[in-house]
Amino acid sequence: MTRTEAVARILRDIGFRPAGGSLDDVIVSCLKEAQKELQKGKTLPRFLLNIDAQLTLAAGDHSVTLPADFIRESDETRIRFFSDGSDVPTYLQRKYYIDASMANLHGSADSLTTNDPVAPSVYIVRVGRSAAFLDFITTADVEYTLYWDYYSKAAELATGDTENEWLADDAGALWLIGTAGIKVATPLNNTGAVAGFQALQQQGRAACFGEDLAAETASGPVRMGANL
Repeated sequence: MTRTEAVARILRDIGFRPAGGSLDDVIVSCLKEAQKELQKGKTLPRFLLNIDAQLTLAAGDHSVTLPADFIRESDETRIRFFSDGSDVPTYLQRKYYIDASMANLHGSADSLTTNDPVAPSVYIVRVGRSAAFLDFITTADVEYTLYWDYYSKAAELATGDTENEWLADDAGALWLIGTAGIKVATPLNNTGAVAGFQALQQQGRAACFGEDLAAETASGPVRMGANL
């Protein structure tokens, strides 16, 4: 589904409004706003998940800039690398900054440092107003190709023929259109349309996470502690 088709769907559900009017720009703005809000949610849909994305930690460095589309990393795995000749991943531990720093101090009491070149073993995600990066605390002894899974922002709906991850997914499209439609219909005092968009929003959200649950349980029933 393209942005133009999403706009047409919202115009239809408001009351068969014609396309090309002043309301089109309002709907586009609401679609963009709704996408940003949904991408800040506590639980994110799997179609935003990048699997086995690569990072390069250069020799002599201890940090890597986060991708511009980064939202958060997956809870299901951690950053990892493969030693030469091995197909078994070495997983890094995510820690708080102070814990990681204190655990990786080397040298004498008069000359403590984290700069001794070693393989990475821990990392922290540092996101602030002026910078966003992964800090591995210790200096890398050689260049490492790191792998990780992270949720990313979908492309902005910049033009009418744009189809991003939200609109390409059937459930995601319903969730986004429902959320945007509520924003459009509420100021118009169109209570019937608001109710319809709320139902669409709930249907899309339930479908997104219903698919996730089905994927998680496909290999058999979930038993507490079974994978510990």
